[in-house]
Amino acid sequence: MMRTKWMRLGVRDPADILRWASAQDTRQLDDFRYRVIHGREFVSFRMVPRYRVQIGTSDIIVVAHVKPGRRQRLAAAATMLAQKTTAWVSATIAAFRPRAVIPAPSQTAELFEFAPLRISSHARR
Repeated sequence: MMRTKWMRLGVRDPADILRWASAQDTRQLDDFRYRVIHGREFVSFRMVPRYRVQIGTSDIIVVAHVKPGRRQRLAAAATMLAQKTTAWVSATIAAFRPRAVIPAPSQTAELFEFAPLRISSHARR
């Protein structure tokens, strides 16, 4: 039974991933995938080392994620603050709006009922 060895790697810079892989005793690197999930960068690839892996597989799947730096944390905090402020302002504006909207009347003109027609004495003849 072939098993897969997974390795999780946290780095500060995406270029550190390749530096780390080149520092390993690696025979082959392939199946690179780059993703951004919720603002975080993830790189996964298959690494075939020159040395023998103990668990009965010849390759290692490496999943590397870029740890957010100061600039990224500051940008995320500013975005969150802006979203909370926008929500607060929207809620404040909604509080000043009237709660119930008075529906417009369905009849826009007054209707008058006319008196019944009188038959005059001239019409009877």
